[in-house]
Amino acid sequence: MTFIFLAFIVTKSLSYAKDNQLNVSVPNFPPFNSFNENKHCKGASVLAIQAVLEKLNVSIEIFPYPYARILHSLKTGELDLALILHNSRIDNDVVYIGPLSLSKIILLTPSGISIRCYNDLYQLKNIAVIRHAQFNEQFDQDNTLHKITVDSYEQAINMLEMARVDGVIGSKIGLEYALRQQNMDLSLISNAFELGTKELGLHLAKNSSFITLLPLLTTAVQDNYRQDLLYQLYQHQIKYCVTNKKSSQVKSTDSLN
Repeated sequence: MTFIFLAFIVTKSLSYAKDNQLNVSVPNFPPFNSFNENKHCKGASVLAIQAVLEKLNVSIEIFPYPYARILHSLKTGELDLALILHNSRIDNDVVYIGPLSLSKIILLTPSGISIRCYNDLYQLKNIAVIRHAQFNEQFDQDNTLHKITVDSYEQAINMLEMARVDGVIGSKIGLEYALRQQNMDLSLISNAFELGTKELGLHLAKNSSFITLLPLLTTAVQDNYRQDLLYQLYQHQIKYCVTNKKSSQVKSTDSLN
C-alpha cells in the first residue's frame, strides 16, 4: 500500500514537471539563437526571452527552429511560445504579446545599386526573404516584386555575394551579423534602404496549457520593454562573446610563437 502511494506521488511529480515545462522557440540562426564564434554564447533572442520568463515559476526548454516550423509548431501546439517578429499569419492560433522590442528593417543591395524610395525596389531582379517571415506590410503584400525565399540571413548574404540576388531584406541585427560572418563591407548597412521598424514580441499558442500565464506574460513583457532591447543585447554579446573570443585566440597563438 505504501509502495503504491509513493509511486503515485512520484508519478504525479514527474507529470507536473513535464507539464510545467514551457516549450519556447527562437529563429534557428545567429545572432538570435547563438553565435558562430562561440556556440556556448547565448543569442540575443534567447537572452531576451529568458529575461521575460525569469520571474515566472516555470522551467523552459528552447527549440531553435526555422521560421516556417515555428509558425507550424505554434499552430499544432508543439510549441507554447515563440519570440519572433510579429507575424499575422498565425493571428488565429496565437495571442500576440508585444512589443518587447523594435527591430529596424532594412534592405541591402550591392554597392553599385542605390535605393532611395520604395519604387526603386522594382529595379531589383531578385530579393532574398526569410521564408514565412514578415518585415513590412507593403513589402510583404507586394506580389509584383521578385522574391526568393531563404532559410537564414547567412544564406541570403551568400547569395548576395555570389550575385544570385541583388537585394536582401531583414532585421538590421541579423544582416549586420551575416555580413560579419562573410567578412563583407559593413558600410552596406549604412547605405541600406530603411523600411521602418517591426515589433518583436511573444506569440503564445492559444491551445497551450500555459495560456493561463497570459496576464503574467503581458506584465513581464511590459516591464522588460525597451525599444532597442534586442540591439543592446546583440551589442553586448558581440563585445563579450565574439570580440573576446577572437582576442583570446590571438593571445593563444602568440604564446606558441
